[in-house]
Amino acid sequence: MTNRKANKIRLKVTAGWEDLKSFYSTIESYAQFKSFAITHNKTKQRMDTPLYDGWYELTEIEDRKS
Repeated sequence: MTNRKANKIRLKVTAGWEDLKSFYSTIESYAQFKSFAITHNKTKQRMDTPLYDGWYELTEIEDRKS
């Protein structure tokens, strides 16, 4: 019996607010299509600029057999 770790995808994106929201909806669609769950989502504005940084992590949903 092997102990297998779940596949993870980590992303860091820098964009304007509207583009970041659009990108997040794209990530949600991809996650649903490929059986992933969004396990980390953090957004922070860069100082006094119109740019935002987004950090995302998608983890594969495993079908565990007992």
